[in-house]
Amino acid sequence: MKRLHISPLHQACLALLTLGVMLMASCSSATLPQGKLHQVGFVWLKNPQDRSRIIEAVHDFGKHIPEVRSAAVGTPMSVGSRLADTSYDVAFVLTFDDDAARQRYAAHPVHEKAAQEVFLPLSRKLLFYHFTDQ
Repeated sequence: MKRLHISPLHQACLALLTLGVMLMASCSSATLPQGKLHQVGFVWLKNPQDRSRIIEAVHDFGKHIPEVRSAAVGTPMSVGSRLADTSYDVAFVLTFDDDAARQRYAAHPVHEKAAQEVFLPLSRKLLFYHFTDQ
């Protein structure tokens, strides 16, 4: 196998370039604000009369799971537009300090019970989005 020869000048340039990239990465992540994590959920129910059970479960998340900083839940507005999807039955937004908190919430017994006894059996479709504050 043939060895590639890199001159000392090129080695120094590569070392400086590598160091610069590492410093830029650490500085940029250190200066970015650490925003809250939001989970947005949309629920399409098998039977729309079950809305109150989903709404109650989301309120229970906010009351009984310490990692949930805030919980908002509701139904779509009756008037839509060509840009607004109103086909879902219930939507909710949960706020967490970070993804580790969201993972603890997901493993919490209140969440696990609601997932198994309310969300999964009553829903024909669930859709979730996650984003952080910027």
